[in-house]
Amino acid sequence: MLFLPPVDTANLNAQSLNVREIALRLDPERFQATLWCEHDPDPRLREKDWIHIKRLPEHRRTVHILAEMISGYDVIAYMDYSPASYIFVRLPRMLRGGAKAVLHAEGIQELANTSRMFRFLYRGVCARCDSYTGITQFVAEDVHKKLGKKVCHILPVGVDTNFFTPPRARQNAVPVILFAGAVVERKGPQFVLDAASRFPDARFRIVGAARESFDEVLRQKIVQLDLQNVTLEGPKTQAELREIMRSSDIFLLPSRLEGMPKVSLEAAATGLPCVVFSNYQTPSVVHGVTGFQVGTTQEMVEALGRLIVDRSLRDQMGRHARTHAEQFSWDAIVPEWQKAYLEIAAQTSI
Repeated sequence: MLFLPPVDTANLNAQSLNVREIALRLDPERFQATLWCEHDPDPRLREKDWIHIKRLPEHRRTVHILAEMISGYDVIAYMDYSPASYIFVRLPRMLRGGAKAVLHAEGIQELANTSRMFRFLYRGVCARCDSYTGITQFVAEDVHKKLGKKVCHILPVGVDTNFFTPPRARQNAVPVILFAGAVVERKGPQFVLDAASRFPDARFRIVGAARESFDEVLRQKIVQLDLQNVTLEGPKTQAELREIMRSSDIFLLPSRLEGMPKVSLEAAATGLPCVVFSNYQTPSVVHGVTGFQVGTTQEMVEALGRLIVDRSLRDQMGRHARTHAEQFSWDAIVPEWQKAYLEIAAQTSI
């Protein structure tokens, strides 16, 4: 197998994190995996003799990646929207050597605010992959509706429940509400500021790397609203994020375009009740049990307000969230991925 996302330690992209966890748990009797790195790969990967790490060159990457793609793999996983992938899916079958290109759909793709080149590559790659998987049934149905492609496997992402664990107790004097994710408009951190203005006695933390200078937009709004209860904390490592989650009380994700947010599973594993939108029907949050799935911003405010004022409700939902997250432990999830990859590899090329 060849996995396309780079697996550098500093890369906190969800796909990079997922690929590492999957590769680490593959059955070495049945799989050999090749992974890319740009600088310093996750050191855990070096310890596994079924994992081969290749360094991406600074120049001529498309040629280098394409040459690797046609060098005799059975499965190429996590197809991306790069020139190399675009060329690969258009090569004659005999040049591809029987390799099956697998597109993992992990969310609802909106193309309105993307570049012309991205749209060109996206449509070109999506149209010609050999197999399609969906992170949830909702995403699978969206793939079929928008691309006309049938998803052959539902493959949820997992969480390392040995790494993300709850604290012994949560004893904050005031409730701490956490947003973690890319600090960009579509993820909804601006709503966190609106919530902070409504609940001045609670503390709000925004954690994540800024995109498109959206952190500056938030800073200006913080000043305008004179919000003393909000901190913008920038990107964090996985270990730092875990400790932040363990010292928070509620997880808030105001994004409407997701699939199954990895960060919501991590939050649940640390015992945080989660408030998310119901637009994408994520199985990581059980409405009314481990948190709330809401339909409108007003419902989100009301759900957040309930959790802020009711510590016992937070604690109860947090316990249920941890139990629910254990169903998505990578150790339990990866066998599903293995089975899917074996079935895909055995398919006859058309």
